[in-house]
Amino acid sequence: MIITKKSYTFEVSPQSVDFNCQITLSSLTDLLLTAAQYNAEENGFGLRKLNNNGLSWVLLRLALEIDYFPLQYETVYIETWIEGVGRASTTRNFCIRNKEMQIIGYAASTWAMIDHQTRRAQDLFTLDNIGDFASEETVPIDKPIKLSERRGVLTDVFSAKYSHIDINRHVNTMRYVEWISNGFSPEHYSRKSVKRFDVNFMSEILFGEEVKVYKTEEAGDTYLFEILHNDKPSCRARLIFRSEK
Repeated sequence: MIITKKSYTFEVSPQSVDFNCQITLSSLTDLLLTAAQYNAEENGFGLRKLNNNGLSWVLLRLALEIDYFPLQYETVYIETWIEGVGRASTTRNFCIRNKEMQIIGYAASTWAMIDHQTRRAQDLFTLDNIGDFASEETVPIDKPIKLSERRGVLTDVFSAKYSHIDINRHVNTMRYVEWISNGFSPEHYSRKSVKRFDVNFMSEILFGEEVKVYKTEEAGDTYLFEILHNDKPSCRARLIFRSEK
């Protein structure tokens, strides 16, 4: 019997919170990707199997809407499932619940499978039965949007270091989210919290490459980010905030 949806339980650890004792955006993103990893492994097309065949999953787009960021030691339940599968990409959705099992957020993501050597996307239908897990169940938020170029104010310049690199030998997703989150002060996070986060990945950043982070402020507590490597676009993001106090 194929089980298309599965819920995973996490506790918000002290290492994953900020000065407000709330889970950070990068740590919450990590929990989403961990739930996706667990579910893919159980369904037979996880990272271990792909790696054995010289393949890997890469995240293309992610959209997250959240009512509030859970506190330290709070239990979080993340349910995940595949909405649809195409030859070039697959859509995976998430539902986030708090310890009272109340829904506090949703997320939607788009993934591709790449060859380790060529770095090119591979045909997803070569994976056994992946299409059988497509439920066509959506989430009640806007799908991940395509973000256009908006090169605003340069906020940071540095080189990609060892701690930024993951198993695919490129910058880890959470590092991008941290770089984006660092575009604001603690005082900003004392007054406001993220209610919508969108991120697009266009090209990978490798060890030693120069990274530049640009930020543009728009109306409605909206901020756009563009991350370049060696002056080529790698990542674009949008953060929409709500006032807390």
